[in-house]
Amino acid sequence: MFEPVSITREIIGNGASLLLQGDGTGVLPPEVAAFEGKVQCVYVDPPFMTGGTFTRRRRFGQKGWKTGSPAPEYPAYDDRFASRQDYMAFLRGLLTNAHRLLSATGVMCLHLDWRASAYARVLCDEIFGEDRFLNEVIWAYESGGRAKRHFSRKHDVILIYAKSRKYRFDLTQVPLERGSVRRNHMRRQVDETGRVYRSIRSGGKEYRYYDDTPVYPGDVWTDISHLQQRDPERSGYATQKPLKLLDRLLRPVVKPGDIVCDLCCGSGTALAAAQALGCQVIGMDMSPEAVLITRSRLHLADMTIDCEDTPVAQLEGSYQPEDGVLLLTDFRAQHKSFPKTERAFDRLECWSAGYMLNGSMVTLQHFHRSPKHPELPLMCVLPENLPSLAVQTVDAAGRKTVFQWK
Repeated sequence: MFEPVSITREIIGNGASLLLQGDGTGVLPPEVAAFEGKVQCVYVDPPFMTGGTFTRRRRFGQKGWKTGSPAPEYPAYDDRFASRQDYMAFLRGLLTNAHRLLSATGVMCLHLDWRASAYARVLCDEIFGEDRFLNEVIWAYESGGRAKRHFSRKHDVILIYAKSRKYRFDLTQVPLERGSVRRNHMRRQVDETGRVYRSIRSGGKEYRYYDDTPVYPGDVWTDISHLQQRDPERSGYATQKPLKLLDRLLRPVVKPGDIVCDLCCGSGTALAAAQALGCQVIGMDMSPEAVLITRSRLHLADMTIDCEDTPVAQLEGSYQPEDGVLLLTDFRAQHKSFPKTERAFDRLECWSAGYMLNGSMVTLQHFHRSPKHPELPLMCVLPENLPSLAVQTVDAAGRKTVFQWK
C-alpha cells in the first residue's frame, strides 16, 4: 500500500541543474550561492508592479489536455507592493544577486514594462555601472484592449547589462531573413546567377543587398508575437513569455554547457529555452505553482528540485519488487474547483516514480500530460528490488503528494 510521506527535495540524475522554491531577493540558498561568479546569463522577469494578482488556468483530465477547453483557475503570484520604494527594494535584491552570480563574461537581462523600466535603468547603472549598459530592447506586440485617452501601451522593455568588459555577445547567432525586412523603396533585381537582390545608387556607386544574406536584429523587436489564448505553447500561467523571445535573448550570449539562471522563473520559459540550447539551468521562484509548472516544461535528466509538498491525495496501486513493475490503480484528490468526472485519474496531472534516500526522493521515471500526449501512462518498469519505492503525484490543482510503498 502507499502512504503519504514528506520529502525535502527531489533528485533526478546527477542533480546538476537546480529548481528551487525561494526568494531570489535575499540571501541565496547555499546550493545557488555555490554558483557565484559562474553563471553566464541571468534573466529576470519579475512582477511589474501592476497592483494585481495573477492566476494559472490548469487543464483538467485527458479531454482538457487534448482540446484545450476552459479549465479551473488557481493562484499563481501576487504583484501588489505597498509603495514604489518597496518595489525598488525588491528589484535591488534581485539585481544584486544577479550581479553576484554572473561570471566575468556574463550578461543580465531584466524584463519590465513602462511602470518601472525608467527607475530600474538607474538602479542597474548603480549596481552594474553605466558603462556596462548594452541595450534597452523594445519588444512591441499586438494583444489585449485599446486605450482611448492615450496611445496604447503595447511594448515591454528588456534592459541588458554586462558584468565586465569581457562579456560575450555574438550577434551572428540570431540572423533574420533579409526578405522579411523593409526595403525603403530599393529596386528588386536578379543578377546573372539568378540571385535576387535590392539595389540603390549613391555617390555614383551601386549598393546591392541580396535577399539570401542575413540581417540582424536591432533593439526594437516587432516580429515576435505575444502568446495567443490557444497557442499550443501556453501553459496557462499568467504573463508567460514566448520561447522565441527568450531564444533570441540567449543565443548571442550562451554556448552549450553554460549556466543560465532565472531568479523569478514563473512559467519556466527562460529555463526551457536555455535547456534547448544545451545549457545547465538554475531556477527560483517564491510561488510553488511556478516551480511545478516550470518542472513540467523542463528536461528532467539532471535536476535537483525543492518545492512545498501538501499531502492531500490518496493513491492505490500494485508493485512487484522482484520484476520492478508498478501499476497505479486509483487516485483520489478533492478540490472545490475540480470539474465533475467519473475518471479518477482525470484529477492527476503528472507523476514520478523512484525511491527514498536520506529524506529525498530520487526520481527514475516521470510522466506528465501535454497537448500532444493528453493520456497519462499508469504503469512503468523500475529496477528490480528498489530499497524504498516512492511515487510523487501532482493533482490538477497543482498540489504535490509523495507516497512511499509499505
